[in-house]
Amino acid sequence: MLFSFFTTPAEQRRKDSKRQRKELLSIKQTIFTWVLLLIWIILVSFAAISTLDPKWLQELARPGIKAESGSYKDYGDNLLRERNYRMAIVQYQYALEIKPDNMGALVNLAITYGQAGNIQRGVKILKDALQKDTGRRGTISYNLGELLEKQGNIVEANQYYEEALNSEVEQDLVCRKLGTLYLDSRQYEKARVAFEKTLAVQNDPAYLYQNMLTRSLTIYQDDTVNLPIIEELLARNISAEDLAPYDVEIIRQIQRNNPEIAKTHNHLGLIYSIQGDITRAIEHFQQSLQIWPGNIDAQRNLQVLQRLQGEE
Repeated sequence: MLFSFFTTPAEQRRKDSKRQRKELLSIKQTIFTWVLLLIWIILVSFAAISTLDPKWLQELARPGIKAESGSYKDYGDNLLRERNYRMAIVQYQYALEIKPDNMGALVNLAITYGQAGNIQRGVKILKDALQKDTGRRGTISYNLGELLEKQGNIVEANQYYEEALNSEVEQDLVCRKLGTLYLDSRQYEKARVAFEKTLAVQNDPAYLYQNMLTRSLTIYQDDTVNLPIIEELLARNISAEDLAPYDVEIIRQIQRNNPEIAKTHNHLGLIYSIQGDITRAIEHFQQSLQIWPGNIDAQRNLQVLQRLQGEE
């Protein structure tokens, strides 16, 4: 009797077990429902955030976007060097889809169109870029000038080369371009001034350093640590004396053997000879040959002037 009194009948145990399974199943279903609801809320939240595109999300994604866009741009650069223009264009377009303000990809896309024979398309791309707020207006203007020059539109090309003066572009390149176009159009005084500026830049030992800093502005534009340092160094307007601890004599030696400087002297000699200043013309031809003894143009120009002097 005692055993029967304290023992649950089999039927009752089955009912309890069934009730417990139902309760457990109900709990599981409730948990599953809440998990699904939470996932749905998260997805909706992400969708809303993506639609609103808040500034904090943009900043979070910026490094990855810049790196991915830069990779496509670099690949495009390699294809451009290999003259695979069609595939280079595709890579630059990918880069710009990811990061529309990738000015390096944009400029090189325009250059590639020009190289591929579609100069008008390249011109349009760069003119449109100038309508936007960009810190590389000089680069865009210079490359636009080159495309217009290739197109035969010399007057407009000159205008854009002039816009590239005093910009981030290497100023010896800009001044030399202007000097050459002025010389071709027989604007000799303007050509002389442009080539004198070219020579001044080429002979400035601090120029290479300053140019490196200027190019670094683009590279470190998102670097809050290094960018202020670069801007501070540029603001100091570093001179040759400031570079003395950094082997300025090595820079001077490079300049003394730079064939581009020899070419500038030759151009100036030619302009001075046209303007009738034979003495200065001869000096420039001689300086050209001191830097580059094999400069055939300077040799011939010097021989002509010396022969004319002998006939006087």
